[in-house]
This record gives sequence, C-alpha cells and structure tokens, in this order.
Amino acid sequence: MKKRVAGMAVISALVCGMIAIQAPQLASQQTGSAAETAAAKLEPDTEKLTYEIEQPIGTLRMGVKLDLFTPATDYGRIFPYTAKIIGWKQDGTPVYRYALADEAGELLTEPLYSAAERQPCGETFVWLLTERMADGSTRSSCAAQDGSWVLGPFAGSITVEDDCIFVHRSGSTVSTVYRADGRIFGQVNGTAASCSDGIIVSRADSDSGTMWYISSADTTQQLAALQAVQVGAFSGGSATVQLSETTWGFVDASGKVTKTAASWMDETCGGYALAKDAAGHFGVLRADGEEIAAFTYGKGVHCGDELPVYQLWQSEQECIVLNAPRGQKLRLPDDLHGQQLTALPDSYFAYTNTEGNVVVFDDLEHVELKGEAAIYPQGSTHFIAALADGYQIFNKDERKVGKLHHSLYAVPQQQTADQDDVFTITDPDTGRQGIADVHGHVVIKPLYDSIVSADGTYFAAMRGGWSGIVDADGTWIVRTALNGAE
Repeated sequence: MKKRVAGMAVISALVCGMIAIQAPQLASQQTGSAAETAAAKLEPDTEKLTYEIEQPIGTLRMGVKLDLFTPATDYGRIFPYTAKIIGWKQDGTPVYRYALADEAGELLTEPLYSAAERQPCGETFVWLLTERMADGSTRSSCAAQDGSWVLGPFAGSITVEDDCIFVHRSGSTVSTVYRADGRIFGQVNGTAASCSDGIIVSRADSDSGTMWYISSADTTQQLAALQAVQVGAFSGGSATVQLSETTWGFVDASGKVTKTAASWMDETCGGYALAKDAAGHFGVLRADGEEIAAFTYGKGVHCGDELPVYQLWQSEQECIVLNAPRGQKLRLPDDLHGQQLTALPDSYFAYTNTEGNVVVFDDLEHVELKGEAAIYPQGSTHFIAALADGYQIFNKDERKVGKLHHSLYAVPQQQTADQDDVFTITDPDTGRQGIADVHGHVVIKPLYDSIVSADGTYFAAMRGGWSGIVDADGTWIVRTALNGAE
C-alpha cells in the first residue's frame, strides 16, 4: 500500500561524476574579425555546463531519527540498511552499524544495530535486530516486516521457529511466546530449542543437569518434562533423545522414551532417524525402535531434505538410497558410483558424475549440466546451478535447464534470500554486482559494489561510498554517505 506521497521531500538522484561539456563550434577562418577570433577559442559554454553530483536521499520521519524504533501502521515496509562504519576487523573488513528506513524513503532510526536478519515466521517475515551496547552486552528486538509492531529491545535472546517468536529475557526462567502478528500467546519453561510438528521443545540448565520440556505449540501447555543430554526437534510425532553419552532413543509428545541400541542418532525426520551403533556401523531406525535398515553400512547420511530418505554405503563405490517409509531403494543413475548426493527440495538430488558434470535428478528423469556446479534452491520452483564461468537456471515445473548466463551467482548470505525469485549476480570483469531473476532476466544491471535482496522487491545496495535502499528499477529510495571510523 502506497502512502505519504504528498509532502515527501526527496532529493533527486543524480549520476556521480558525469559532466556534460559542449564546446562551441569553431568559427570560419575566412575572415579575421575580432568576434570570429574570440569565438574560435576552445572555452566551454557555461550555460551548457552541467554538474551532476550525488546527494543524500531520504527524509526524517517527524523531523528526527530516533535511538529507538517506534512501530506504526503506515510504513508500508521497513528495511535495514548499512548506515555507518564504526571500526575495522583484523582482516581489514569494516564493522558496520545498520539503521532502519521505510519504502517511502523515511529514515526511522539512527545506526543502532550490529546485525539485522530477515526470518520467516508463519506466512510472513520478521526482522531480528541486535544492538551491541557500549558495555559489550546486547539487546534484541523483533519487528514486523511492515513495521506495525516491535518486540523489545530486550536484554536476552529472541528466536523464531515455525510461526512462533520466543523471547527469553536475561535471568528469566521462562520464554514468552508470541505469534507472527506480534501478539503474546503464552509461556514455556526455559529457553526454546525448537518448534516443529506442533511441539515446542525447551530446555533449562542447572547444576544437576538439563531439564527438557515438551509443550503444545497450539496452547503452550506443558505435556511432559524429562532430564536428558539433548532432545531434538519433533517430526512425525517423535524426536530423538540422548539420555547419556552412548544411550539414545526416541521420545513422543507424552514424554515416553523408546530406547534403542544406537550409540548416536541424527535428528528425526518423519518418525525415522539415521543411527550408528557402538561398532561404528550405520542404519535407519523407526520411532518404535524397529530397524528399517540394519547396522551394516560403513557410512550414512540423511539426503532427503525434508523427507526421510537416506544414502547408505556398503563400500566407497557402492551405495543405496533408501526411502524409509516405503522401505524401498531408489533407482539411481547408472553413473552414480558412490558419490554423495546433495539433497534438494521436492525430492530432487544432485551429484557430480565421473566426467565431472553435475547431474540433477528425481525419480522420473535427470538433467546433466556441463561442468562442476553447486546447486542452490532459489524461489519456489527453481534451482540455480552456479558454475565457474556463470550460472544456469533449472525450472522444476518445466523440467529443463536454461542457457548459461556469464555473470556469477552470489550465494545468499541470509537464509530467507533463497526464497525470493531474485538473486545477486556479479560481473566477472568488473566485480560489480546487480540483480537477476529466476526467469533469466537482469533486473538491475551490475553497477554496485554490493547489492542484496531485502524482500524480493527492494534491495540493500552500496556504491562509491554511498549506501542505502534501491527499488527494482535501481532508483535510490534511501541513500546516505557511508562515513565512519578511519
């Protein structure tokens, strides 16, 4: 929703260093008049001399930037941007502080934050903001993507799991639970460790050991408590639990523990878990303790992303891929000779074949790329194959891979950026960055020192000593000189 269009004083963006100079034409040399001689001098016409100098862009909300973010319902969206350099790390990289602005170009805070991270929360996103105080302590805040509410700042921690926001204040024995709309929902004992499959797992440490609490994510009602070394996240109605250094099992929502013969277990996935026995052999267990794959394999990994699919090796050159719920081995490509699979969303896998080419496949077909590549999910329906000389886009719906683009794919630094349908690219010749989309189009040309997606439609950018927010047309919404510590 657009707002506050009227009355906004925004300085127009001008291109730095571009000077248009037009010299007058040389007069005819056929006459020797004084006027013609003067006209022949190579002097600029000052009426046609234009200097275009970049200026700061942004307006102060209510005339002042604040040292505390104040929520409001008319921001549209809020964005952190790099606003100040406060020092330098030992490797020579700068230490930044971030400020907040909105999509109308209003500057909302001073450079308060040492970190700003976008996190998914239910059907929306929130901003986790961290302030580092002068005494070395930290304060945490959580703000809605539209700036309509904020939690904090608190001394303590804020974590986001599933559609719950957990606030644990320093010195408190409980965590307060909020929903994605910022409304308080309840409390759980200790500090939240996970929230999945409708179950919250939290922990409280003491001199006598660690107490783990199992609570309903729908009501925050405590369902069970047990003392253990660790309890994993719930999936398929159970979680793995470590009772001692070598004693492992499954625990359900009521706190009932099913011990196993395993000496180590991975996180549960759909009621199954990869496990290892005392002899170092791998197998797969179901939550009732039954062996789905016997402990006879020399190596094992969970390779099914969000599915209980496991790759198990009989030898370095021989392996199987097991769909645990079905008890079936997946049909593998003929040239898969023990290479470890990379799990991709939607039951896709990737590996490098003996010719050095990356292959992406599912149970229906496979696509071979030319050369080694790292595969990254991007958006809901695409993968990006990042190669040494560019990138290709794999469309899952159409089951085909696009042409080679000669810009380089920049791996998202924040986990939510891979959910956007746009991503950062780097020009290999200039090192400058821009934005492309999953359809193969360049959205913003590579003209920036750095640029990353803030929410898929706005972008945090830096160029030539300036920093701020640009829109999908590359127009600065906020621009500030990046000054700071020498």
